[in-house]
Amino acid sequence: MAQVELNKIGAAHRSIFVAGARPFLLWVCGVGLAFSFIVNPVIQWTTGDPGPELPTGVMMELVIAMLGLAGLRTAEKMVGVSK
Repeated sequence: MAQVELNKIGAAHRSIFVAGARPFLLWVCGVGLAFSFIVNPVIQWTTGDPGPELPTGVMMELVIAMLGLAGLRTAEKMVGVSK
């Protein structure tokens, strides 16, 4: 029960970086994907050298899974199954 209360306090924090593990993972994946699909191609275009490659497959799987769970949670709330 104490862990549940700590989770509630952490989730209620105003900062988007402190609100839990999910926002952190989405920020990391978002920055990684932005680098892979925006920054790295610009580096390759301007210098001609290939930049570092990140594991975009793993990042995409994580982002899609987290967004899917968020969508299911929203659907539950709309139907009235969850509060």
